[in-house]
Amino acid sequence: MANEIYTRTNQALSFARLALTSWEAAAGATDLGAMTQARYHREHVLFHGYRAVLALIHEIAERYRWPLLDARDVEQVLRGDLSERFPGPELGELTQLAMDDGNWLAGLLRAWGQLFAAEAAPSRTAAAGELIATTAAPVAEWGIDEAQAALAALAAQIERYREGMQEW
Repeated sequence: MANEIYTRTNQALSFARLALTSWEAAAGATDLGAMTQARYHREHVLFHGYRAVLALIHEIAERYRWPLLDARDVEQVLRGDLSERFPGPELGELTQLAMDDGNWLAGLLRAWGQLFAAEAAPSRTAAAGELIATTAAPVAEWGIDEAQAALAALAAQIERYREGMQEW
């Protein structure tokens, strides 16, 4: 591949699509390790999808010559003060998508964060002496349908941004 910044975005999106295909195959399997394989491929879709969003941010930063190429977290850029320090329509739109809980980017970031969240341990109540689970209501897991929608929306976003970046 060429040593261009957009190749990282293309590569991450391509790997996310491959992982999604493998996840779909594992989800439809019935053998003993199918559930483990499905979880493995789900995590790979999340990893490469997250990488693609970060690479897109780097792509945007390079276009405007912003010093964001060393950013390593999507949340650092979109939920921090960096999007205010470097105003642009692309980062502004990504920030809005990250803040709106009902769309593809917020779902991807939420699922990414859940990968690293510690499991809540049950607590023991002193009065009753019984083990009572104090976990919060279960959060719906990011599934294949959400992953497909997120990757399709991300690909459309990348295409639209690149259209706007071309000089005619």
